[in-house]
Amino acid sequence: MDAQALLEQAPDGQVASSATRLAGSSGWQGTGRSDTALWGLCKGSGKNPYQVCVDLGDRATKCSCPSRKFPCKHALALQLRDAREPLPVAETPDWVTEWLTRRTRAAAGPAAPDDSAEAVARRAKAKEKTAQARENAVRAGVAGLTDWLGDVAGAGLAGLPARDAAWWHSIQARMVDAQAKGLASAVDEVRGIVAAGGPHWAHDAADRLGGLHLLARLSSSPDAVVRRRLGFAVAEEEVRAGPGWSDLWVPLLKLESDDGLVRTVRQWAWGRSHGWVVAVRHLGGGGRPAPPFTHGVQVQGVVHPYPGVPPHRVAVGELLVQQHPAPVPAPATWRAALAGLEEHLKADPWQRLHPLACAAVRVTEDNRHLVDHTGHGLPVRADLALDQALALTGGDPFDAWALWNGRDLRVGAVAIPGEAPEVVG
Repeated sequence: MDAQALLEQAPDGQVASSATRLAGSSGWQGTGRSDTALWGLCKGSGKNPYQVCVDLGDRATKCSCPSRKFPCKHALALQLRDAREPLPVAETPDWVTEWLTRRTRAAAGPAAPDDSAEAVARRAKAKEKTAQARENAVRAGVAGLTDWLGDVAGAGLAGLPARDAAWWHSIQARMVDAQAKGLASAVDEVRGIVAAGGPHWAHDAADRLGGLHLLARLSSSPDAVVRRRLGFAVAEEEVRAGPGWSDLWVPLLKLESDDGLVRTVRQWAWGRSHGWVVAVRHLGGGGRPAPPFTHGVQVQGVVHPYPGVPPHRVAVGELLVQQHPAPVPAPATWRAALAGLEEHLKADPWQRLHPLACAAVRVTEDNRHLVDHTGHGLPVRADLALDQALALTGGDPFDAWALWNGRDLRVGAVAIPGEAPEVVG
């Protein structure tokens, strides 16, 4: 590779300029080459020279300098010296051989697991030991939570707003240490309700604390819902390896959240054969996670359900054909829609958000309720989604799909009766 081609590999002009000067420096020693690598020691600002080497196969570089630019000026300068006049052939130093060996192993991938009966038994025993340790840690966390709930009950709800951040953090950290992240999240939800205040904070906090008490009482149950609420997760790879549900999926509801560490988008999609499912996508750090399904279309595809009860959380598999959605049926009344939640609430009383739909509803004049054809209504959020629903339907009755939290509806999709739903908000 000639000098010009090498300089084009520089991450910026400053590195290219510095490497050009350094290539002619007298601060090099122990330089050499083999059929597979270049190496050399370059004097730096410290007591020990920098160890520099280059893999001639793909021009990957390694240097002990603290630079975060790749290739660094030392690695580029070593290659420029070799391009101008080939470095002397020499015996490869141990530190270069070790680096090349590590690269070869990494390229080859992980070694095939030992499938002997002894190795399989050893791995199974280690896995069982790890699982038992986790069970013991969670059990200890539940015991600590039970004591904490008793203290809260003894002191009364009225004292919660006066509790400082350290008090809340202490119990949350204890649940995290006990590997019961589900309990830590539940405590944080109570803290958020208390901090937000409002006319209903005491009622909502009592409801969540009651749910925590129930979860603690049932913590030894093998039920999949209980274990998920405690924080026992099932790996997505394991779910994808399991059975899948093929259906025509229509995404109708979406909710985005950010806990300060992870951004999450949840979608509630309706399957023509399987009913409601929940698809989740996480994104750590900045950026906005793309939804698992594309809104405004129905798609023929496969999803893989996690253990639990409807609406099942799913891992989205292969999505094959997108098409314009056909009409989606909705219950005739709010009473019928709410009655459909009974079995779900019995199976998972900790679920706070439920997909709910009703046909031919209208908005009251004060924009505070969605009323069905019998005159029964549910409170609705007067937000952008509701404004869009009114704009799309011209004030006429419309089919509505929303998220229900037990207090009000968050509209997510609407349709003129007999037509396909349109996502709003």
